[in-house]
Amino acid sequence: MAKIGIIRRAVVGAVEGGAERLLITDDCRALGLRAIDELSLDVEVAFLDTPPYDSAVNSQNAAAIFQQQDVGAVIVLGGDGTHRDVAKGWRTAPVVAVSTGTNNVFPRQVEATIAGQAAGLVASQKPPIHQVADQAKIIDVELDGGATEQALVDVALVDDSFTGSRAVWNGQQLLEMVAAIAERATVGLSSIASRVAPTSRRQPGGVHVIFGDGERFRVPIAPGLFSEVDIASWRRLQANDSVEISGPGVLSFDGERDVVLASGRSARVTVSHDGLWVIDIEKAMSLDCGEVR
Repeated sequence: MAKIGIIRRAVVGAVEGGAERLLITDDCRALGLRAIDELSLDVEVAFLDTPPYDSAVNSQNAAAIFQQQDVGAVIVLGGDGTHRDVAKGWRTAPVVAVSTGTNNVFPRQVEATIAGQAAGLVASQKPPIHQVADQAKIIDVELDGGATEQALVDVALVDDSFTGSRAVWNGQQLLEMVAAIAERATVGLSSIASRVAPTSRRQPGGVHVIFGDGERFRVPIAPGLFSEVDIASWRRLQANDSVEISGPGVLSFDGERDVVLASGRSARVTVSHDGLWVIDIEKAMSLDCGEVR
């Protein structure tokens, strides 16, 4: 299985980078356990207890445990949703973000061996995090009832009354969106905002888009799927600007519908700049050469 191979290579790389202890979150398929089978590892390996089913809560709980145990670096394997779950458990976790999921704007494609080595170097040498990582933006959502949510890439209001299959497949259902990242060479809802206001992951602020009669675009709304969208207006958001989004509709977080916003209810959406610390692999690898001071 491909994921077993990815985990195995990440583990080998982490040990090579100097990691002395590995904490692995396993799942109902025992991918982690199977990945290290027959590996000769001269380090301590521990598995976190997880429920016998896969759930976003597992990643959140694991991230919280990592924070409690003062883990030096976290290798996250997945797409935008998985990285969002980690951020919900440990907002400022030092991560090597490895793209293996379906919708990937936040994580990048990187060979797992090098990702593991970079994480091992950072964890073992403990440099000041700002020297080897960039702090990502995060979108904070405060619901009028007091509950909170987060997203890493975008938050959108969808014209629907239930979460359904969660993924947003029809651009014509979009009502409003706030994007922290809007890069043109990406797939997903945030690519819509990139057509009017390209916004890089390192650029402060974000963009607020209102859909309706206006300029029409055809965009890759999901892998292998293009959809037409109509943008009525948009504006750039400065760092920590807030937008009030009102129902009815369903709020999607990083492309997945998750919260029903009934008529008369609202949510305050803010693009903040105190999210995950994303380890720069080039800078981390420079630790091996004594180049980072």
